[in-house]
Amino acid sequence: MTPRERAAFNAGIEAVRQMAMVSAISLEVRDDAGRVQNQAAVAALQALAEGARALMLRSEPDEQLDLPPT
Repeated sequence: MTPRERAAFNAGIEAVRQMAMVSAISLEVRDDAGRVQNQAAVAALQALAEGARALMLRSEPDEQLDLPPT
């Protein structure tokens, strides 16, 4: 993967992460935020945001996965 492709991939992942957090915050500030369904949705969105962070690619993906160089 070229540096440009890696940057585009990471930008997409960052967009997913930010939208998940925006959605979670929007649910948290609603009047019915105490409902179990909303609390579960907030927790799921926060987990999605944290999981997305793990998908970000580092500058050396071959070392990250212990793969031989291509």
